[in-house]
Formats: sequence, C-alpha cells, structure tokens
Amino acid sequence: MDALRGFVYRIIYQNTQNTYCVFLVKDYNEEYITCTGRFEAPNEGEDIELKGRYVEHQKYGFQFDASSIEKLKPDNMGSARLYLMNLGIKGLGEKSIDKICDYFGIRLLDVLREERPEEIKDVPGLRKGVKEELYNTLLGEGILSDLNHFFESHQISSKWSRTVYTYYGASSIDVIRDNPYNLLRITPDMLFNTADTLAVNLGIEADDERRLEAGVNWILGNLDNQGHTCLPVDELIGRTYDLLQVDADLIANHIDSLISQGIVYSTYYDDILYVYPPEMYVSEVEGVHYTRDFLIEADPISLDIPSFIERFEAENHITFGPEQKEAIELSFFEKFSLITGGPGTGKTTIIKALVKGFQLGGLGRIILCAPTGRAAKRLTEATEFEATTIHRLLMPVAGSDSYDFTKNEDDPLDIDVIIIDEASMLNVRLFYSLMSAIPREAHVIIVGDVDQLPPIGAGFVLKDLLDSDMVPYTRLQHIYRQSSGNSIVDSAYAINRGEMPSLDITSDEFTFIPVNSLGDMMKAIIDVYKREKEYVDDELDIQIISPMRRGKAGSTTISQYVQQSVNPPDSYKGEVRVNGITFRVGDKVIQILNNYELEVFNGEIGVIYAITKSDICIRFIHKEVRLSIDEAHMIMPAYAITVHKSQGSEYGVVIIPFVPMYGGMLQRNLLYTAVTRAKRKVIMIGTKSSVERAVKTVNGEERYTLFKERLQGRCDG
Repeated sequence: MDALRGFVYRIIYQNTQNTYCVFLVKDYNEEYITCTGRFEAPNEGEDIELKGRYVEHQKYGFQFDASSIEKLKPDNMGSARLYLMNLGIKGLGEKSIDKICDYFGIRLLDVLREERPEEIKDVPGLRKGVKEELYNTLLGEGILSDLNHFFESHQISSKWSRTVYTYYGASSIDVIRDNPYNLLRITPDMLFNTADTLAVNLGIEADDERRLEAGVNWILGNLDNQGHTCLPVDELIGRTYDLLQVDADLIANHIDSLISQGIVYSTYYDDILYVYPPEMYVSEVEGVHYTRDFLIEADPISLDIPSFIERFEAENHITFGPEQKEAIELSFFEKFSLITGGPGTGKTTIIKALVKGFQLGGLGRIILCAPTGRAAKRLTEATEFEATTIHRLLMPVAGSDSYDFTKNEDDPLDIDVIIIDEASMLNVRLFYSLMSAIPREAHVIIVGDVDQLPPIGAGFVLKDLLDSDMVPYTRLQHIYRQSSGNSIVDSAYAINRGEMPSLDITSDEFTFIPVNSLGDMMKAIIDVYKREKEYVDDELDIQIISPMRRGKAGSTTISQYVQQSVNPPDSYKGEVRVNGITFRVGDKVIQILNNYELEVFNGEIGVIYAITKSDICIRFIHKEVRLSIDEAHMIMPAYAITVHKSQGSEYGVVIIPFVPMYGGMLQRNLLYTAVTRAKRKVIMIGTKSSVERAVKTVNGEERYTLFKERLQGRCDG
C-alpha cells in the first residue's frame, strides 16, 4: 500500500450521499496529484496523509486512489490558524483565533496534536458559546480520527465514521466494539458481511446472540423490498440459516426470545407462526383497525341521488351504465367504498361526478389524491378539481423516514371526503399512514385497477381489500363508447384475459415492430422516439417503458442510447457528470428518492433546463427546482423508465421494448400495466414470442401478508 502526504489544494468534487470525493493534493515535493476516495472530503488547506495506491485512469490519467485518510495535526502556527479556521465554527473568526494563539503561543500545537480540547476552556475573552462549540468540535475531531483508525485497522472504509459519531458520540468505538452489528442499524448502505467480518475480527462467535439477532433483523429488514410484511417462521429460519450458517434450532430458539422481548412481532394464522418487523406489524394491524372503523355503519349523504345522476348526465352529455351508477350510489351511501376497473370503464368520470355530488350534498371539504405527481396532474385535468399527491397531502417530516408524516391521528386532515386514485400503488405502510390521518366522520373512496402490478413495497392493499369481501365495492367491467374499438383498450383487455393482442394489424393507436436483435431494437427505439417527438408539444408526453432497469436492454442502457441520439453534447448546453452519469440541459430525468425539502418525490419526471457549477435546474410538472450537484444521486435519466416507475402515470405515446432478454420479467400484469399507460398510441418493439410468453405467464409471486385475514377477523394479535 502506498502513502501520500501533502495539503489539500482544491476540492474538485464531493458527493455527500455516498461520500465519494475528488480533490487535488500538493505533496511535499511541490507536485500536484489528483486523489479520489470514499470518505468525507477534507477541507482545502488541510494537511493530510492518504493510504492507497497510484493508478492510471483511462480518461483522467495518473491519480491516487485512497482507501483511507488521516488529517494531520498542525506542525506550525500558520497551519494551526488554518486548522482552526477550517473547523467552520460560527463566531470563530480571525479575532477569536488571535486570542487563542496569543494565550497558548507555541503550546497551541501541543494542545491540538495531543488532543487536549479541555484547555480551550481556559482562553480568556472568548464567548462562552464559541468555547463550548470549539471544545466539542475538537473532541469530535479526535474521536473521528480514532474511528478512522479503528475502521481502517479492520479493512473497513472510514466513510461511515461521521455517521457513527453522530449516533454514538464519545462512546462510538466502545459501542461498536460491544456490538459491531449496531452498524447495520445506522448505516443503511452497509452490507451484512461487512459488519459480520468486523465481528469475527473482534472475537464474536458464530452462535453469539448478538449475531443471531442481527441476522434475523437483517432478513426482516429486507422484507419491504420484497413485497412482504412478514414471513412464516420456517421461512425466516431458513433464510437466516443461509445467511449465518449456524444450527437451525439455535436460530428458532432465538426468534422465540426476540418475540418474547418484543423486538420482533408475531401472529398465528392457520397453525403457522408469522414473524414481523415492528414497523410492518404496526402498519398492517393499525391499517386494518382504521379501515374497520369506517365499515361499522353506513353514512348516506343528503342528496337525491337518481335526480343528481340525471342532471350530471345531461350537463356532461353522457349516459352512465348500471355499473357506474352503482359505484356512484355506493360511494354516496357508504363511509368507505372501492371502485375497480380497467381502462375505458369510466373511473375518472365517476370521480368527477362524485366531487359534484358531495358538494351538492353539503360536503365541500373534498380531497383528490394519488400516489404520484403525474397521476395527480391527470386527475386534476380530467375532473377540473385540484388533486395532490399523498405525500404532499400528509406533509412528510423532513429528515425522517419515508412514512413519517405531520398529518396523523393526532393532527388529522380537515376534510369531509377523500378520493384516492391509482390505489394499486398503495403499499401497506403508505395506506396506514394515510388512513391514520383521515377523520372518522369522512367518506373514503378508493379507486384503482387491481389487475395492474402490485405496489413497490410491502403488501397489496387494493387486492386484499377487494378479496376480503368485507368492503363495499363496484367492479367496472363494461368498456364505454369513447373507448370501445380503441386498439389500446382492446389490446389491454386481451392481454388481461390471457389472449394475444392483434400484433399483425397496425392502427393509429397500436403498432408492433418486429426486431431480430438487440441492435435492431435500439435502432428502432431511437427512430420511433425521434419521429414521435416531432408530433408532441411536450417531450414528457412520450415515454419508453422497459420491463427492467439493468442489463443491455434495461431502461438505464436505453436512456443512454436515446440521450446520445436526441440530445448529444453541444457547446451551448451545460452538462455535468456525476457518478458516471452525464446530465445535460434538455435531458428528461426522474426523481428516484424523495426530496422533502424541495417537495419533489420518487417517480416524478422533469426536464433539465439549466446547469450551473453548483446546481441542476429541473422543470417538473408542478414546479421548478434547483437540485444541488450533491443531490444528483436523487435523479436518473428518464428517456426510458421501468414499468414499476411508470405506474400511476399516463403518456400520450408509450414505446415498449419487449424482447427475450427480459426473461422472467415477461409477465402478463407487467405487459398489461405498460400498455395501459398510453392515452393515444402504443408502439411495441420486440418479438412475438416474448409477447406470447408474457401473456401466458401469470405472476405467481406470493406476498406474505395477513392484511386480508385480519380484515376478515380470521386472525388476531
């Protein structure tokens, strides 16, 4: 391993999310060397020692790839002054530093080098607040230095040092030594094997209770990403055994112990014990509890419903079918009801009628909401009534997790009626958060297409509500006049019935372009995208939707190809490269993480309209935002997105690549969801055999959840 000493001449780039940084070091031979590392970036002017290796980068040339960094203590009064200034303490300016230097003289170097921060409290003339913060900062710098050495001595990246110190302070190393698996709770990007290797180094045995608990919690902590709220205990034992490789009986006994201590939760159903992480248990149990509260009794509104329906039909020049009238009547009569149906069955028209009817019935505080910004915008346009996203409605608590909201049972929404569209996207945690914020006297109407993909996250609330037979609902099955004969709608319903759509018949609404290779597919996608772009006012109205993100045919690769063709480099366009991804003015991008400060949420798509040295400026549907370069990890190019990311949105033109390379993702509900995203035109590019495989493949994914059974009263606790 090589070592490099010098001072930091300039910070070139830093990403506060993944702690990757690039900086220029001037070594003691007066040479400038570009350095990279995955740790908290140093300050300009600091003396540092790096350990790592010299490398030759293909594009950027000779560099030092650092695996660790140590900030060297000052060795002269000039560097001591700079060291104090770089601490960034408010109120610690030149005059205050003069007082410190005058008091200590040359002894200041010993105070800093030997980490004696308590002596700072003796400096006369410094404000008490400045003294206190300087003391704590110097103390923290010492602990951080010790943490860096601790991690590096165990071949673990020091990038987690700051996070650990934030949580555990002066006790950081003692806490980690006592239980290295604590790292998994506070560093979501750390792998289990990293903490496990540290535990082995610290002498923790394979069957140690701390390791057993960490293994069980690791398996349960990943359930949300897999769609489960819980696991049967035998499944949990098996998965934990695969992770830990210890005796299964030992794991089973420890799970029993965790349940008895209340660290994990459990429920018996049908002679099987199901085990939950606490947040999933609360979401499922309380989500059902809130739902049951609304099902206790009906609450018909004061409205002559038949007369209202007649007037609405006349004013809007439509005729409701029997199913649609039933849905309207049920929504006005029940406190909690569901409406489900595919494209063209009139769900949005019904919502528009419900808004008008509730207003006439004296319930004027009405909220329309949907899981995504694009779905909310579409709902607003279709109903002429302002809709919002669920996240904006509930007001997320900044800095907390994705399901911590300001609005809840203690501070409920001020509403009479709430209508939730695109409810197939509701996972159990979001449903619980929403239901907890709805006052018990309100009317709740849930609308969605149960045949679409299940939500990202745990559970499938819409399906469970319908399958329970406990909730009043209307299933819309008739396709109405405005959609009858529409090739998109006809193809969607054929797919949903397990039948092949008509791929040989080209129409203005549905086209299939056969290709024989990946190269042909990419060329066809680019040609079609360019052509269709000429006929739309807004590029956001065209969307390529791919079954998967990764791979040679994934949405990430497709986006790169399309970007190169439709938005190539131009000296007049600003661009920035972050984490290997080029963002350019004019690019379509998608938000992939919630940004509560800017109120831009996962799944929202926009266009970059400017790039500065510090910001990426994006025009989303509802607002314009300036995203700092440090926040660029929150967006991805969006010329192509996955089917899951497209849920809840509609586009004028949808381009769907569908080739054998998608393998196990060739599923009926995935193809159905992709096709139903289009309003005017679907263009499929691929092979007939891939479409046929998808149509025949019903997704057999089992989601472990007892939401339906709880609602039916068939399991408790």
